[in-house]
Amino acid sequence: MRPGKGCESCRERHLKCVTEAGSKTCTRCLEADRECLFGPKFRFKQVAYVDAGSNGGRKQELTYEKNQVWVNTRKHFSFILEDGSGLEYGIPEDYSVQAKPANEPPQTNPSVVVDLSRRSAPINGMLAGEQSPQALTDSLWRPQRLPSVSESICKPFTSVDTPRSADAPGSSTGTPHPQIAITAPPDFASPASIDELTRRHEDNAYPVSTPSSVPFPVGSTDGKSPASLPTPGSIPKPNLSRREAYLVQHFINKIGPWMDVCDLSCHMTHELPRRAMQKPMVLYSLLAVSSRHLAIATNQPEPAEASFYHGQCLKLVIEQLSGPESSYDDSLLATTVCLRIYEEIEHVSDEYLHLHGTSRLLRAIPSFAYSGGLGEAACWQSLRQDIYVSVTKGVPPNFLLEDFEQSSAFTFRDDGACANIIILLFAKILRLTHGDKDKATLVAWNRLALDIEAWNDRRLRLFQPIYYEDMDITQGRPFPVVHMISPPQVAALQYYHACKAYMLLYKPTGDSVSGFCAAKRIRALEREVSYQLAAIIGLAESNPFVENANFTAHHLLRVAGYCITNPVQRISILDFLERIEKIMGWSTRKTFDLLKSQWQDLDDPED
Repeated sequence: MRPGKGCESCRERHLKCVTEAGSKTCTRCLEADRECLFGPKFRFKQVAYVDAGSNGGRKQELTYEKNQVWVNTRKHFSFILEDGSGLEYGIPEDYSVQAKPANEPPQTNPSVVVDLSRRSAPINGMLAGEQSPQALTDSLWRPQRLPSVSESICKPFTSVDTPRSADAPGSSTGTPHPQIAITAPPDFASPASIDELTRRHEDNAYPVSTPSSVPFPVGSTDGKSPASLPTPGSIPKPNLSRREAYLVQHFINKIGPWMDVCDLSCHMTHELPRRAMQKPMVLYSLLAVSSRHLAIATNQPEPAEASFYHGQCLKLVIEQLSGPESSYDDSLLATTVCLRIYEEIEHVSDEYLHLHGTSRLLRAIPSFAYSGGLGEAACWQSLRQDIYVSVTKGVPPNFLLEDFEQSSAFTFRDDGACANIIILLFAKILRLTHGDKDKATLVAWNRLALDIEAWNDRRLRLFQPIYYEDMDITQGRPFPVVHMISPPQVAALQYYHACKAYMLLYKPTGDSVSGFCAAKRIRALEREVSYQLAAIIGLAESNPFVENANFTAHHLLRVAGYCITNPVQRISILDFLERIEKIMGWSTRKTFDLLKSQWQDLDDPED
């Protein structure tokens, strides 16, 4: 046991923590205007042995002997050795160990039945409850209601029917939940009714269950086992309806690849659905975003099931946020990122609440940005979400971009890392463009310009287009043909051209001109911007297997599409926007109307 020194923020950053006398906040947190949290005064260090053992040796191993005395407990516990018997994977509900007679020899792996009765109460019906999903979202992320992530944002839902750490699927103390026979609708592509959803997810039924037993457990030669124990090879058996399985597959086939555009490991497409089979919070987020996207893509009104899944997910998110920050994990972050997609694909009432929530999580746990795995993948996806808002709304990025600089992406280890670096540089350009003007000096712009060209030099040594053909409107090519071999390569080049376009549009020149010289400079600048936009659109059209590239092209057209002056290119752009909405279910009508209006104003001879 040794005293802990320094606040959690300084310790994570490996900084010296200095606190003035009488102050509860250290000087670094005070200057950075972030929450200063001190851990327990004393921390217990795990050790494997102690010196000067009683048996005369130099050290004494900390192992339990047969005559070890244990403290009496109010409930029974089982001490299970992972010897392949299968006990470590959970004890079936009908399994019990009877007390052995005193004269019977002891077993090599004695077990006592674990208390399997502890369960949480069912969730109150979302539609019949006091708060709607929108009210839950507001209470979850609105800044005035959530001063800090670590604070309790609302009273915990004591009735939430979600497995806690000890009851999580696959744990040794978990118990299989009762299976309810659900008849799938004749057309599983149609949304489920609220009555069916309530019966499945609120009447003591879980969307996922604990591991079930298999016919041939380990150690059995005849296919029978008196305990019917699950084997080490057992996996959690999902309790999904056919409609819900259809929604999960829709996420894997359509939405997951959007999120994994810069991740060669495809954590969102492969790892997140696996996580959803064990964590209801993650599953509900996948079901919600898939249900809403399917409705939008098919021009149908939003089904009630989407709001139902969204509400169920919010309850579980709120419950986890009500706990200590140590309980915040990559599943919570990935869930919040999915909820942001649920929010942004519906353009009418997008208030960016889940994006603010993601920002608060990353400020509380900045190590997510360089933790690797699902957590880091979710961080880079959330950064692209922040960039989308910054580009389309003209506001500076909300994230702390310096947290991403510790990522292993800066090793240029693969195409995905290369793409993430240029995305981060583009976010820094947006911060100079829309942020504090006092910091947007010519020196800062020139430094970023050098970083971008240095990135491009390294990129040329890593990958190049496998085929390139410049645009030629006379030959029916309004945009260049640029074939690449991986989604990160497409994203990387698109963001590189986006950086060049923003540099042309917003970088200060350092000298002032007027009259004809000013008009000439503006026209030359707009021609160069139109060339960068054509390259971005060409990358999207030449690589249809990268649907995310359409998003980038759409966002940049909304900002600088007015620079396009060629009539053939304009018609092709409008066709491109209509095709995006048809293929991806992403509304492009506002951008479509905006560009037509801007072009008409610029071409009107009376103006």
